[in-house]
Amino acid sequence: MSRELYVHFLPELVERESLRGGAAVVIDVLRASTTIIQALAGGAESVLPVGDVDAARRAAANLRPGKALLGGERAGVLIEGFDLDNSPASYSPEVVAGKTIVFTTTNGTRALLRCSEAARIFVGAFTNRGAVAERLAAVARPVHLVCAGTDGHVSSDDLLCAGAIAWGI
Repeated sequence: MSRELYVHFLPELVERESLRGGAAVVIDVLRASTTIIQALAGGAESVLPVGDVDAARRAAANLRPGKALLGGERAGVLIEGFDLDNSPASYSPEVVAGKTIVFTTTNGTRALLRCSEAARIFVGAFTNRGAVAERLAAVARPVHLVCAGTDGHVSSDDLLCAGAIAWGI
């Protein structure tokens, strides 16, 4: 089956409206995508991406006490007062099972939020590339692979992962 497939090197290069009706895969291999996948595999109830630190704190405060964990980083450093950083190793089942992770990062969550107009949004990384490609193969809509980049620069790891996902579709 032929389909429209787009690879966007940076979120800023994607017009939100162009995603409408399509499937978007957000790729931030080092680290947000891999961390989100690990959190969900570890039994987190959900991961809520937010754009900034204050929004994360407000969102967590609106959840039932003991239900939320604040996770994320700025410039690769754990945010003061947050429970978790942006390392997949921090998101073990003992820590995240049954919790909602309110998550904000320098690059990955910005890319996720940029894709809000897509009909379907997936998180892609090397750890789940086969599963994502399999799901996309069954989706009859345009596919947008959106690389998060690093501080506004193209990341070769994100592009390599986008290629691996595209190859598998």
